[in-house]
Amino acid sequence: MLVFSFRSAYGQDIVIKNDKVIRTLRYSDSVWLTVSVSRADGSDRLDMQSEEFHILGMNDHTLTAKDFRVKGMPVAEHRGDTNMLTIRYGRRHDRHYTNDDPATVEVCYTTLKGDEVIRKKVILQFDAPAVVDRLEVERFVARAKESGGGRGEPVFMNDKWFTGLEYPAGYSRHTDGNTPKAYSRHYEMVGNYSFIDLEERDIEPHGIAGMVRLMHFPGYAKGAAQGKYCIESKTSVMGIGKPGDNAENGFMNYLATIWKAPRSFLHYNNWFEPRAKDLKGDALIDIFRAFRSAIAPYGVKMDAMVADDGWQDHESIWQPTPKYFPNGIADMKLLSEKLKQEGTGFGLWLSIGGTNAGVPWGEKHGYLPAKPNSYFARYFRYYSLSHPKYKEEMLRQVPRLAKEAGLVYFKHDFNQLSDLNDNAGHPPTDRHGHEANLDAMLEILMATRKVNPAIYQNITNWIWFSPWWLMYADALWMLAGDDGLNGNWPEISSRAMATTDRDTYIWRMWGDTADRPLVPISRLMTHGIIRTSTGRMESKEDTVQDWLEYVLMHYARGTLLKEWYISPEVMSPQHWKALCTVHNWAAANEKYLNHTVFVGGRPDEGNPYGYIGWNGNKAVLVVRNPGAVTSALRIPFDGSVQYHMQKTKRYHAKVIFPYRDEYPKTFISGQPMVIEIPGYATMAFEISEGKAGKPAAGNLPEIKDIVKTDSSITMFLPADAGTRCDLLVIAYDTLPGLAINGQQLTPSRTSRSAINAFAGYAIAGMPSKTARSWKMAVYDLSAMAGKNITISFDPAISADTEIHLLMERKVIQKSSPTVPPNIPWTITPDTRRQTIQLR
Repeated sequence: MLVFSFRSAYGQDIVIKNDKVIRTLRYSDSVWLTVSVSRADGSDRLDMQSEEFHILGMNDHTLTAKDFRVKGMPVAEHRGDTNMLTIRYGRRHDRHYTNDDPATVEVCYTTLKGDEVIRKKVILQFDAPAVVDRLEVERFVARAKESGGGRGEPVFMNDKWFTGLEYPAGYSRHTDGNTPKAYSRHYEMVGNYSFIDLEERDIEPHGIAGMVRLMHFPGYAKGAAQGKYCIESKTSVMGIGKPGDNAENGFMNYLATIWKAPRSFLHYNNWFEPRAKDLKGDALIDIFRAFRSAIAPYGVKMDAMVADDGWQDHESIWQPTPKYFPNGIADMKLLSEKLKQEGTGFGLWLSIGGTNAGVPWGEKHGYLPAKPNSYFARYFRYYSLSHPKYKEEMLRQVPRLAKEAGLVYFKHDFNQLSDLNDNAGHPPTDRHGHEANLDAMLEILMATRKVNPAIYQNITNWIWFSPWWLMYADALWMLAGDDGLNGNWPEISSRAMATTDRDTYIWRMWGDTADRPLVPISRLMTHGIIRTSTGRMESKEDTVQDWLEYVLMHYARGTLLKEWYISPEVMSPQHWKALCTVHNWAAANEKYLNHTVFVGGRPDEGNPYGYIGWNGNKAVLVVRNPGAVTSALRIPFDGSVQYHMQKTKRYHAKVIFPYRDEYPKTFISGQPMVIEIPGYATMAFEISEGKAGKPAAGNLPEIKDIVKTDSSITMFLPADAGTRCDLLVIAYDTLPGLAINGQQLTPSRTSRSAINAFAGYAIAGMPSKTARSWKMAVYDLSAMAGKNITISFDPAISADTEIHLLMERKVIQKSSPTVPPNIPWTITPDTRRQTIQLR
């Protein structure tokens, strides 16, 4: 047995342990209270003074373990690899209790052989109906450096230990019992965020230094056996990483033991394509066939064709509409089977809360609409998910769809989970309605997995970035607008602006290494890759190179949920080649991209940035410069980017896009890497141990003898710049007229600003304070390569108007006889970009 009791110098102690960790409780005043946790060998001990649990009533009445007395001896059990310790408490004779106070309390501790965590659950038992406002599963004081915490977040202690509730809507506080304040983490209340009003009931008025609290809001006790009532707490976990690991790395290793394992999922979604929303006959099958013929030569396989909002009958609870499916689920099953025969699966959009499901009809038929808080009242109507009638119907219907229709994917949208009703199984408060509705949602997700274990579950609008969501979901929405072009910073390509839009949201939430979500970026839904018959997210001047870089940045985030909002008929062979070669590169490098971390600054303020993913002593790095001037990106080379190997080792990088060659710098682990990125360039690297080799192409020659006056610039354009030679003009008022050798120029491309044009529902926390209006024009000078030119302009031109030269210069590089497999298509492998600011 690995559970035992002994007498210490302080009194009687009892231990719950396995081969990795120990939790020690001490008997005092008729209760057992935790005094320490440590590794199995006693090292890394964390001492604490615990109250073991804390109960807050609706009337502010409070109880802790010391308000009860132990009943009998602790019960230790050993079942297989699991050790359990249960301690039961009853009421004291010298205390006064209310009707909402439990008659008995059970505290159950468990640990599994090989795990570096110990779990705990508190069970409150009542003789009559009762209500509990707040239940703290852990409440202790530790003299430790404490950090983290928040909504669905762990607390870190001494950068070794972690603790939290294995529940997305648990709340954790530390340092003084009240840190962090609700919604005060850097990444909260940003974008399309969720808000639940706790009415300050999370606050401990008598917090003290070092206090850690893990809490949730259970509300009403549920009926139990023999006429009793019960509240079972959410499960707390306390653990530590392997020796040498910091708390975050230890937590992530623990998380990997309980989450839905990461897996890639490629699908087409019909949301942006009008003709694809017709689900009658073979319309969707024909679209898949077009995909298949284009991607099969590259070995790419589509996992699913997904019908977004529009397949449902609004006079039902998630039945297929007769418009497309006259025989209901039987017809949907037929479509699913046809797609399977063609080589793919079928998936559906479905709001578990009932948004866009015909709430007015449902209300007439006895289904209770939710009563939202003021934040969610601005949006769509939906049902109370905890109300028995709707919950029971959803527990039948969603698993039924998954099983009978043979679905492989659900996109669960609009997750308000806010309900202030007084007749929906919870007290009429936002905090209790939230917990009751979330519990129902998780029950539905698990019931779906039970009948269809392979189902891919994507949870979208109004989630929050609790890592414990990943116990139930494969992917989480990034909380941005559906799509968008970020026009805060001068960029000429609409595809580039689309990339900047996504990456600015990710910077805002993941860009601060000291305060970022623990959910990996690779587990985000980002609304994928868009190219439609309506020309969404692009301009007609966008090139295949622009497209490829847009695609590359999507995959560079490590995105496992690969969404294609693509109309096959608008894709050229070059577009398919760009898309599929990047897809195959990502598939081949998934073990690195699963661990991507954002590095760099705010993209829509012109800062270079990128994503790096380490696995052991190798990494994939993709960087981007959204500005015209060559910029240096400093990349940490330590644990903040999930590098956990030896310091002071030499590493080198190979450029795999936009060309293939050795990068000329050697990097030393433990010291920041510095990458030079030409203007408006996107680059991809493979990083591994070893000293940098000599680039095959060598350095580009400098351009000298540039003569500048108040109204002109004279220079020689290199003859090797004929592939691309663009003059870029950026003005912050009016674009100036330009002439080359006396001849007026007409721009080949233009663009202009759209300041802080984020979607209204996702603008929170996003506006830039430095963005200003701009206009941009590009002039194609490639025909003038190898000639002397004079660029003339009005001497009264605004002082802040910028003029840049962007060239793709030919280099002499011995080409490889074979192209390495699974790398992005290098459209111009024999050129190198050079950007020069002329004014």
